[in-house]
Amino acid sequence: MGLALQIKDAIHLEIGEPHFPTPSLVLEKLADFYWKGEIKYTPTTGIASLRKKIAEKFSKEKNWSLSEEQVIVLPGSLFGTVAAFRALLSPGEEALLPDPGFTNHFAQAVLCGATLKRYALLSKNGFLPDLTAIRKMATNKTKMILVNSPSNPIGVTFDESTAQGIARLAEELDLVVIADEAYEKFVYQGNYTGMHRFVNPQRLISLFSFSKTYALSGWRIGCMIAPQELVPALAKVAEYLIACSSHISQKAAEIALDLPEEEIQKMRDYYFSNVELACHLLEEGKMKFFRPQGGYYVWVDIRDYGMPSLDFCKQLLSEEKVALAPGDTFGENGEGFVRISICRTRQEVEEGVKRLVRFARRKAL
Repeated sequence: MGLALQIKDAIHLEIGEPHFPTPSLVLEKLADFYWKGEIKYTPTTGIASLRKKIAEKFSKEKNWSLSEEQVIVLPGSLFGTVAAFRALLSPGEEALLPDPGFTNHFAQAVLCGATLKRYALLSKNGFLPDLTAIRKMATNKTKMILVNSPSNPIGVTFDESTAQGIARLAEELDLVVIADEAYEKFVYQGNYTGMHRFVNPQRLISLFSFSKTYALSGWRIGCMIAPQELVPALAKVAEYLIACSSHISQKAAEIALDLPEEEIQKMRDYYFSNVELACHLLEEGKMKFFRPQGGYYVWVDIRDYGMPSLDFCKQLLSEEKVALAPGDTFGENGEGFVRISICRTRQEVEEGVKRLVRFARRKAL
């Protein structure tokens, strides 16, 4: 990203940030609160009205029996993994994380003193977890498994069989399941399969993003749903590290929860049209890729071009002024792939993928 920012007029398809602005309804309704100036510290777990609204909305939409006491408001869902690693793992205990997976999760586990074990997501398995292989990796020090559906960077979405398998594995190995569901509103094939439908609620922590769902990326706001008995430990970590989430951001999230479903559908349709456009152009260019079932990304196989993913991206940026994310950023199993973000404008996606195809034709062995 740093190198890409130095290139004038580059097309930025490396970042997973919505191009949609903050919804106008949020800004309009927030104005009165803003001008009152009563923007203060809040309880660490979040303002009561927001926690209650999250619990009510999720209970209704996801057929999930929740109380507001299970909700912790976060400065972005990403902080939820920090809180979980820090609160629930002792130094030397093991966390199982997907590879390829979100880079920040790897670093968070290490920074929190956990032993990181990566389970492979391979093309031969449709980029789904190999539960037999995971079972063999586990030891008596393994305490947690993180799952991500729809996934970053690949875009694979769990089917019911996979979710059920994770739930059985968690029971068998006595694991806490961290479910990163930041992209849950952006499923293009099949239905959203929430882990809460399958995993024992006493061992499940789920993370949700307002950045993705409501285009509130700069507001830094998300939430965690956890067993009520774990909330005090998780909240204690949050208290020591952040004190609380931004008050005004919490009010923005509270307003966003009232957005009509049509607003979310509009974004979902837009991103899906970008997915279809990118996949069509890649197919025309004879490039290999995984057609995403959800999320913001298209995962492109570049193993036929004879160079590491980082070199591929650097040359693409230099020669075509297109920025993509190299696959090795997401773990050793990401090598040989690059990630295209489709949450930019249609014009950017179209031109960026066309330039990628042109570059790939020149580099073909």
